Amino acid sequence: MKNNPRAVAVEALTRILQNKAYSNIEISNLLQRSDMSNVDSRLMTNIVYGVLQNMYVLKYQLEPYLKDKTVKPWIMNLLMSAIYQMHYLDKIPDHAVLNESTEIAKQNGSIGLAKLVTGVLRNYQRHGFKDLPVGHGEEDLSIRYSTPLWLVKLLIKQQGINKTIEILESINQPSHVSIRVNTNKVSVKDLKSRLEELDFEVENSRISPVGLTLNSGNLFDTPEFREGLFTIQDESSMLVAPALDLKPDDQVLDTCAAPGGKTTHIASYLKDGRVTALDIHERKTKLIRENGQRLGYKDIIQTKAMDARKAKDVFAAQSFDKILVDAPCSGLGLIRRKPELRYFREFEDLLNLQKIQLDILNSISDLLKVDGRLVFSTCTFDDEENEAIVTEFLNNHKNYELVSIKNDLSNEDTIKLFPSDYFTDGFFIAAFRRKN
Repeated sequence: MKNNPRAVAVEALTRILQNKAYSNIEISNLLQRSDMSNVDSRLMTNIVYGVLQNMYVLKYQLEPYLKDKTVKPWIMNLLMSAIYQMHYLDKIPDHAVLNESTEIAKQNGSIGLAKLVTGVLRNYQRHGFKDLPVGHGEEDLSIRYSTPLWLVKLLIKQQGINKTIEILESINQPSHVSIRVNTNKVSVKDLKSRLEELDFEVENSRISPVGLTLNSGNLFDTPEFREGLFTIQDESSMLVAPALDLKPDDQVLDTCAAPGGKTTHIASYLKDGRVTALDIHERKTKLIRENGQRLGYKDIIQTKAMDARKAKDVFAAQSFDKILVDAPCSGLGLIRRKPELRYFREFEDLLNLQKIQLDILNSISDLLKVDGRLVFSTCTFDDEENEAIVTEFLNNHKNYELVSIKNDLSNEDTIKLFPSDYFTDGFFIAAFRRKN
């Protein structure tokens, strides 16, 4: 049933949830394998993201009809996708969802499974959508916003109940597309006009002077993309390169660089300088080089496949004027675009990631020149991977000090963005100066 959008959605959900795979990659792989129309492709994508964003809500609806039954993961995904369509997609009649779901169960399983699916969905159809908990208790919020209980508790502890609800309400809204203009080739104003002539709806970024946002559309097929006039990048990450306070002749180390969005942004500030981009995977360094070549920075960027924790063994002390550590993190700030991440993380992961982040910072601390600037950033918003790392690093390196990042977004020395603030990814940026 590779051309049935509902069947493909179930397959995608099963791959994502069982293998802890990224939704965008699995969707792309399955679309390439199928011959679905654009309409069916959009329906399949809608179902996958809709189920991932509302998984706890959908399981809450199914609970009365499954009771203590243990069902295979793909059957649960089939049932959730059906409830999602019946409740959230007004243009699809219930009977079509019910008939298609029963047929998928029959084709992939057995008559018995088909009867189970039919029975559960008819029961749901009779009783309708069960009211969700409306209170502000931790479990109520977990169900209502389909967010693991541990994460709800962590957010309330760190941010308070009102900010937590604000964040949770924002993460299930559809994300927009943001691009960074390559201002060495075109002005922001001119690129905006060119994209509007191609019928894109374009707005200036609220937080980056080189950013534009679009509601939707395939930007990869535009001449402007092929010419290297822009790159796809979230607005929040466009704040990282400016935080380095770059000079044209700087020697820069980008320690965790793939796929190269921040690397190429750094390169755009350099003339006689160079940025050395590291990634642990050789295939990902190829992505960095490809992005650099398309944007016109081939001669400014050099790549090296290596673990950033071993950087001190490869580069000489005080080799770099500026260093970026865009550290491995939980990615909780990406939940709007990758809703599955919330189900793949545990609190213990944050503590394990702390060690990796500190190991990288420790490895590169001697590579920075005196008076050089080190920027630490993550795409997450929890204190464990951000403020706690800043404190620990400063405690262990008395020759470093925290320096303020010039910006209009925060009164703090650091920048911390939540998904609800400007409708960007959640992000954190801190800058340090080496004193001696």
